Amino acid sequence: MELLSADRFSPEDLTDAYNQTRMDYLVPMPMNVARFQEYTRVYNVDISRSCVVYDAETELILGLGMLGVRPERGWITRLGVLPYGRRLGTGSALMTGLLAAAEEMKLPTVWLEVIKGNSPAHQLFWKFGFRDIRELIVARRPPNPELNQQALDRIKRVTALNHEDAVVLLSHRKERPNWLNETETFQNVRNLSALLVELENGGRGWVTYHAGLLQLTRIIVEVTVGDEAEVTESVLSIMHQLHKRQDAIAENFCDGGIWHGFQRIGYFDSFRRIEMKKDMGF
Repeated sequence: MELLSADRFSPEDLTDAYNQTRMDYLVPMPMNVARFQEYTRVYNVDISRSCVVYDAETELILGLGMLGVRPERGWITRLGVLPYGRRLGTGSALMTGLLAAAEEMKLPTVWLEVIKGNSPAHQLFWKFGFRDIRELIVARRPPNPELNQQALDRIKRVTALNHEDAVVLLSHRKERPNWLNETETFQNVRNLSALLVELENGGRGWVTYHAGLLQLTRIIVEVTVGDEAEVTESVLSIMHQLHKRQDAIAENFCDGGIWHGFQRIGYFDSFRRIEMKKDMGF
Protein backbone atom coordinates (compact mmCIF):
# COMPACT_ATOMS: atom_id res chain seq x y z
CA MET A 1 0.00 0.00 0.00
CA GLU A 2 1.06 3.58 -0.70
CA LEU A 3 -0.28 6.72 0.96
CA LEU A 4 -0.56 9.37 -1.75
CA SER A 5 -1.83 12.93 -2.03
CA ALA A 6 -5.36 12.99 -3.45
CA ASP A 7 -4.39 15.61 -6.04
CA ARG A 8 -2.51 12.87 -7.93
CA PHE A 9 -5.90 11.47 -8.96
CA SER A 10 -8.62 12.91 -11.18
CA PRO A 11 -11.95 14.13 -9.78
CA GLU A 12 -13.55 11.24 -11.67
CA ASP A 13 -11.29 8.69 -9.96
CA LEU A 14 -11.90 10.19 -6.51
CA THR A 15 -15.67 10.38 -7.02
CA ASP A 16 -15.85 6.76 -8.18
CA ALA A 17 -13.74 5.59 -5.23
CA TYR A 18 -15.82 7.61 -2.77
CA ASN A 19 -19.07 6.11 -4.07
CA GLN A 20 -17.63 2.60 -3.71
CA THR A 21 -16.75 3.29 -0.07
CA ARG A 22 -20.40 4.12 0.61
CA MET A 23 -22.07 1.20 -1.17
CA ASP A 24 -22.94 -0.55 2.11
CA TYR A 25 -22.76 2.50 4.37
CA LEU A 26 -25.38 3.38 6.99
CA VAL A 27 -26.20 6.54 4.98
CA PRO A 28 -24.81 6.14 1.41
CA MET A 29 -24.88 9.81 0.20
CA PRO A 30 -23.61 9.12 -3.36
CA MET A 31 -22.01 11.89 -5.44
CA ASN A 32 -21.37 12.71 -9.07
CA VAL A 33 -18.25 14.58 -10.20
CA ALA A 34 -19.92 18.00 -10.18
CA ARG A 35 -21.21 17.50 -6.63
CA PHE A 36 -17.81 16.23 -5.51
CA GLN A 37 -16.10 19.36 -6.84
CA GLU A 38 -18.78 21.61 -5.32
CA TYR A 39 -18.32 19.85 -1.97
CA THR A 40 -14.59 20.52 -1.96
CA ARG A 41 -15.16 24.20 -2.81
CA VAL A 42 -17.93 24.90 -0.31
CA TYR A 43 -16.22 23.15 2.60
CA ASN A 44 -12.68 24.40 1.86
CA VAL A 45 -11.31 20.92 1.24
CA ASP A 46 -7.61 20.99 0.34
CA ILE A 47 -7.16 18.15 -2.14
CA SER A 48 -3.36 18.49 -1.93
CA ARG A 49 -3.59 17.73 1.82
CA SER A 50 -6.17 14.98 1.39
CA CYS A 51 -5.07 11.33 1.17
CA VAL A 52 -5.55 8.21 -0.91
CA VAL A 53 -4.35 4.72 -0.02
CA TYR A 54 -3.32 3.07 -3.28
CA ASP A 55 -2.31 -0.47 -4.17
CA ALA A 56 0.24 -0.11 -6.98
CA GLU A 57 0.21 -3.83 -7.74
CA THR A 58 -3.50 -3.97 -8.51
CA GLU A 59 -3.74 -0.26 -9.48
CA LEU A 60 -6.71 0.11 -7.14
CA ILE A 61 -7.65 2.85 -4.68
CA LEU A 62 -8.24 1.18 -1.30
CA GLY A 63 -9.52 4.24 0.57
CA LEU A 64 -9.59 8.01 0.70
CA GLY A 65 -10.05 10.82 3.19
CA MET A 66 -10.32 14.57 2.74
CA LEU A 67 -9.07 17.44 4.87
CA GLY A 68 -10.88 20.76 5.08
CA VAL A 69 -8.70 23.68 6.15
CA ARG A 70 -9.81 26.97 7.70
CA PRO A 71 -7.91 29.39 9.97
CA GLU A 72 -6.71 27.62 13.13
CA ARG A 73 -8.65 24.41 12.44
CA GLY A 74 -8.98 21.39 10.19
CA TRP A 75 -11.84 19.00 9.39
CA ILE A 76 -11.58 15.36 8.34
CA THR A 77 -14.41 14.38 6.02
CA ARG A 78 -15.55 11.72 3.54
CA LEU A 79 -13.12 9.20 4.98
CA GLY A 80 -13.96 5.80 3.60
CA VAL A 81 -12.46 2.42 2.74
CA LEU A 82 -13.50 0.41 -0.29
CA PRO A 83 -14.81 -3.11 0.46
CA TYR A 84 -11.64 -4.81 -0.83
CA GLY A 85 -9.45 -2.45 1.25
CA ARG A 86 -10.97 -3.27 4.62
CA ARG A 87 -9.19 -5.06 7.47
CA LEU A 88 -5.85 -4.11 5.91
CA GLY A 89 -5.14 -1.05 8.07
CA THR A 90 -6.39 1.32 5.36
CA GLY A 91 -8.46 3.49 7.72
CA SER A 92 -5.55 3.89 10.14
CA ALA A 93 -3.21 4.79 7.27
CA LEU A 94 -5.62 7.50 6.08
CA MET A 95 -5.99 8.95 9.58
CA THR A 96 -2.21 8.99 10.03
CA GLY A 97 -1.75 10.85 6.76
CA LEU A 98 -4.51 13.39 7.39
CA LEU A 99 -3.30 14.17 10.91
CA ALA A 100 0.28 14.47 9.64
CA ALA A 101 -0.94 17.09 7.13
CA ALA A 102 -2.75 18.97 9.92
CA GLU A 103 0.37 18.82 12.08
CA GLU A 104 2.52 20.12 9.22
CA MET A 105 0.18 23.12 8.94
CA LYS A 106 0.24 23.55 12.74
CA LEU A 107 -3.55 23.47 13.00
CA PRO A 108 -4.47 23.69 16.72
CA THR A 109 -7.63 21.59 16.39
CA VAL A 110 -9.05 19.00 14.01
CA TRP A 111 -12.77 18.18 13.88
CA LEU A 112 -14.86 15.44 12.30
CA GLU A 113 -18.29 13.83 12.51
CA VAL A 114 -19.25 10.18 12.63
CA ILE A 115 -22.74 8.82 12.07
CA LYS A 116 -24.20 7.59 15.33
CA GLY A 117 -24.19 3.81 15.26
CA ASN A 118 -21.10 3.49 13.06
CA SER A 119 -19.08 1.79 15.80
CA PRO A 120 -16.00 0.76 13.74
CA ALA A 121 -15.40 4.34 12.58
CA HIS A 122 -16.16 5.77 16.02
CA GLN A 123 -13.63 3.44 17.63
CA LEU A 124 -11.03 4.33 14.98
CA PHE A 125 -11.37 8.02 15.78
CA TRP A 126 -11.11 7.39 19.53
CA LYS A 127 -7.91 5.43 18.83
CA PHE A 128 -6.43 8.54 17.20
CA GLY A 129 -7.26 10.80 20.15
CA PHE A 130 -10.59 12.32 19.11
CA ARG A 131 -13.20 12.92 21.79
CA ASP A 132 -16.98 13.26 21.53
CA ILE A 133 -18.22 16.87 21.74
CA ARG A 134 -21.96 16.77 21.00
CA GLU A 135 -24.71 14.95 19.13
CA LEU A 136 -26.12 16.61 16.01
CA ILE A 137 -29.49 16.01 14.35
CA VAL A 138 -30.12 15.58 10.64
CA ALA A 139 -33.85 16.10 10.01
CA ARG A 140 -36.14 15.89 7.00
CA ARG A 141 -39.64 17.02 6.09
CA PRO A 142 -41.59 15.79 3.05
CA PRO A 143 -43.59 18.26 0.95
CA ASN A 144 -46.88 19.23 2.58
CA PRO A 145 -49.22 21.73 0.89
CA GLU A 146 -51.33 22.12 4.04
CA LEU A 147 -50.69 25.33 6.01
CA ASN A 148 -50.01 25.48 9.73
CA GLN A 149 -52.60 28.21 10.18
CA GLN A 150 -52.27 28.43 13.95
CA ALA A 151 -48.56 29.19 13.68
CA LEU A 152 -49.11 31.61 10.79
CA ASP A 153 -51.73 33.53 12.79
CA ARG A 154 -49.09 34.38 15.39
CA ILE A 155 -46.99 36.27 12.84
CA LYS A 156 -47.05 40.07 12.87
CA ARG A 157 -44.39 40.92 10.30
CA VAL A 158 -42.13 39.12 7.79
CA THR A 159 -39.12 40.71 6.08
CA ALA A 160 -37.38 38.94 3.20
CA LEU A 161 -33.61 39.40 2.91
CA ASN A 162 -31.03 38.70 0.21
CA HIS A 163 -27.94 36.48 0.22
CA GLU A 164 -25.61 39.10 1.66
CA ASP A 165 -28.00 39.89 4.51
CA ALA A 166 -28.40 36.17 5.19
CA VAL A 167 -24.65 35.78 5.64
CA VAL A 168 -24.62 38.71 8.07
CA LEU A 169 -27.34 37.04 10.15
CA LEU A 170 -25.39 33.78 10.17
CA SER A 171 -22.26 35.53 11.43
CA HIS A 172 -24.09 36.63 14.61
CA ARG A 173 -25.35 33.25 15.88
CA LYS A 174 -25.25 32.54 19.60
CA GLU A 175 -24.24 28.88 19.38
CA ARG A 176 -21.00 27.65 17.78
CA PRO A 177 -21.96 26.10 14.43
CA ASN A 178 -20.61 22.83 13.10
CA TRP A 179 -18.22 22.96 10.10
CA LEU A 180 -21.05 22.26 7.64
CA ASN A 181 -22.93 25.28 8.99
CA GLU A 182 -20.07 27.70 9.71
CA THR A 183 -20.32 31.18 8.24
CA GLU A 184 -17.36 30.38 5.94
CA THR A 185 -19.46 27.60 4.40
CA PHE A 186 -22.34 29.95 3.65
CA GLN A 187 -19.98 32.52 2.18
CA ASN A 188 -19.08 29.84 -0.37
CA VAL A 189 -22.74 29.00 -1.12
CA ARG A 190 -24.76 30.85 -3.76
CA ASN A 191 -28.29 32.25 -3.59
CA LEU A 192 -29.25 31.98 0.06
CA SER A 193 -32.63 33.33 1.13
CA ALA A 194 -33.57 34.68 4.55
CA LEU A 195 -36.73 35.66 6.42
CA LEU A 196 -36.93 37.86 9.52
CA VAL A 197 -40.10 37.09 11.47
CA GLU A 198 -41.78 39.01 14.31
CA LEU A 199 -44.69 37.52 16.26
CA GLU A 200 -47.67 39.32 17.73
CA ASN A 201 -46.43 38.48 21.26
CA GLY A 202 -43.02 40.08 20.60
CA GLY A 203 -41.17 36.89 19.72
CA ARG A 204 -38.55 37.24 17.00
CA GLY A 205 -36.46 34.90 14.90
CA TRP A 206 -35.07 34.26 11.48
CA VAL A 207 -34.40 31.46 9.03
CA THR A 208 -31.81 31.21 6.25
CA TYR A 209 -32.04 28.55 3.55
CA HIS A 210 -31.30 27.61 -0.03
CA ALA A 211 -34.33 26.98 -2.23
CA GLY A 212 -33.66 24.43 -4.95
CA LEU A 213 -36.16 23.24 -7.50
CA LEU A 214 -37.06 20.12 -5.50
CA GLN A 215 -35.56 20.65 -2.07
CA LEU A 216 -34.92 23.24 0.63
CA THR A 217 -31.44 22.83 2.13
CA ARG A 218 -29.00 24.68 4.41
CA ILE A 219 -31.84 25.57 6.77
CA ILE A 220 -30.70 27.48 9.84
CA VAL A 221 -33.09 28.93 12.44
CA GLU A 222 -32.15 31.38 15.18
CA VAL A 223 -34.55 32.62 17.87
CA THR A 224 -33.58 36.03 19.22
CA VAL A 225 -36.60 36.73 21.47
CA GLY A 226 -39.29 34.44 22.89
CA ASP A 227 -40.07 30.75 23.25
CA GLU A 228 -37.73 28.77 21.02
CA ALA A 229 -40.23 26.12 19.94
CA GLU A 230 -43.03 28.60 19.25
CA VAL A 231 -40.89 31.05 17.29
CA THR A 232 -39.21 28.26 15.32
CA GLU A 233 -42.58 26.75 14.41
CA SER A 234 -43.83 30.11 13.10
CA VAL A 235 -40.61 30.92 11.23
CA LEU A 236 -40.61 27.54 9.48
CA SER A 237 -44.34 27.78 8.76
CA ILE A 238 -43.87 30.95 6.73
CA MET A 239 -40.90 29.44 4.89
CA HIS A 240 -42.93 26.37 3.95
CA GLN A 241 -45.91 28.52 2.93
CA LEU A 242 -43.59 30.06 0.34
CA HIS A 243 -42.23 26.66 -0.77
CA LYS A 244 -45.10 24.20 -0.47
CA ARG A 245 -43.83 21.60 -2.94
CA GLN A 246 -40.23 21.17 -1.82
CA ASP A 247 -38.79 18.43 0.33
CA ALA A 248 -36.62 19.87 3.15
CA ILE A 249 -33.49 18.82 5.00
CA ALA A 250 -31.86 20.52 7.98
CA GLU A 251 -28.44 19.31 9.07
CA ASN A 252 -26.31 19.33 12.20
CA PHE A 253 -28.23 21.18 14.86
CA CYS A 254 -28.59 20.34 18.53
CA ASP A 255 -31.52 18.95 20.48
CA GLY A 256 -33.58 21.50 22.41
CA GLY A 257 -36.31 24.09 21.91
CA ILE A 258 -35.50 24.79 18.27
CA TRP A 259 -35.66 21.08 17.43
CA HIS A 260 -39.07 20.91 19.12
CA GLY A 261 -40.23 23.68 16.79
CA PHE A 262 -38.98 21.70 13.79
CA GLN A 263 -40.94 18.68 15.01
CA ARG A 264 -44.14 20.70 15.34
CA ILE A 265 -43.98 21.62 11.67
CA GLY A 266 -43.47 18.00 10.52
CA TYR A 267 -39.71 17.36 10.57
CA PHE A 268 -38.53 13.93 11.67
CA ASP A 269 -35.18 12.71 12.96
CA SER A 270 -33.48 11.07 9.95
CA PHE A 271 -30.20 10.17 11.66
CA ARG A 272 -27.65 11.70 14.02
CA ARG A 273 -23.98 12.54 13.84
CA ILE A 274 -21.49 12.73 16.68
CA GLU A 275 -19.14 15.69 16.43
CA MET A 276 -15.59 14.90 17.57
CA LYS A 277 -12.49 17.02 18.24
CA LYS A 278 -8.76 16.44 18.62
CA ASP A 279 -6.45 19.06 20.15
CA MET A 280 -3.18 19.01 18.26
CA GLY A 281 -1.11 20.76 20.94
CA PHE A 282 -0.19 23.93 19.04
